[in-house]
Amino acid sequence: MKLAAFEYHRPESLEAALELLAQHGDEAKVLAGGQSLIPLMAMRLARPAHLIDLARVPGLATVSDDGDHFHIGAMATHRAIERDPRMPRLVAAAVPHIGHFQIRNRGTVGGSLSHMDPAAEWPALALVLDAQLVAASARGRRTVAASDFIVGPLMTSLEPDELLVEVVLPKRGADFGFAEIERRSGDFALAGAACQGGAIAVFGTGAKPQRLTGVEQYLRDSGNVGAELVALAESEIEATGDIHASASYRRAVAAALVRRVVSQRSAQSGASAWN
Repeated sequence: MKLAAFEYHRPESLEAALELLAQHGDEAKVLAGGQSLIPLMAMRLARPAHLIDLARVPGLATVSDDGDHFHIGAMATHRAIERDPRMPRLVAAAVPHIGHFQIRNRGTVGGSLSHMDPAAEWPALALVLDAQLVAASARGRRTVAASDFIVGPLMTSLEPDELLVEVVLPKRGADFGFAEIERRSGDFALAGAACQGGAIAVFGTGAKPQRLTGVEQYLRDSGNVGAELVALAESEIEATGDIHASASYRRAVAAALVRRVVSQRSAQSGASAWN
C-alpha cells in the first residue's frame, strides 16, 4: 500500500525543527530512523499531514561520557551504540537483539523510545537504568524520568510540540543480566527481562515495560534465587495476550527469565547480595 499524501519538511537546525512542531502539533510526525514510522504509514495506520525529517539537524547523534553519566543523542543509531565500547554492559548485551543489522543501521535510540513499543528493548533499558530523558520544544527544555516518560503502548509523556533530544544514563555497577525470547532472531520479544544493580524489569509482557518492585524487595531481604522467586515474579507481572502468545505464557516465560537474569548478575558479582 502507498503512503497517504503528506507535506515533507527537512529542517537544518534544531530550532527550525521545533518551530515546525510548534506550528503543526498533532498533525506532524518526526522522522528519525523511520524503522517503525514508515511501515505504519505504508499500512496507513499513521497518516500525518506533515513529516519532519531530522536527518540534517546537527548535534543530535552525539554520544559522550561526562564521568558520571552517558549522554546519548536521540539520533544516535542502535549500530553506533552497539559498537561503542563505553556503553554499560547491559546496553551492550541488549542492543544486538534489536531487529536485524539493517534495522540497527537506521533505527535510532530516540526513535525507539518515542515510539514506545512495549516489546522493544530501549524502553526497558531506560527503566532499569533510571534514565533521564531530555525533551525540547520552542518553549524550552525539560528532563523527564523514564518511569514518567513511559505512559503506555505507543504512548509517552511528550507533548505534541516536543522532541526527545537526549537520553542520559547514570553510571551503575557493572553486574547485570539480560534475556529475551522471540519467535525468530530479529523479531520483537515475546517476553524479556533485564536487571542492573538492584533494579529488575520485564518487557514484551504487557502494555509497557514493568519494574518488579516486589521482586526487588524480596531479593534485598533474602537473595534467594529459586522457585519462590519465580512464583513471586509470576504473581507480580502484568501480562496481556495477543495472536503471538497468551498472557499466561508471557507471564510464565518472563518469570523464568527473571530468575535467569538474576542468576547472571549474581554469578558476575560472586555473591548473592542484592542492592
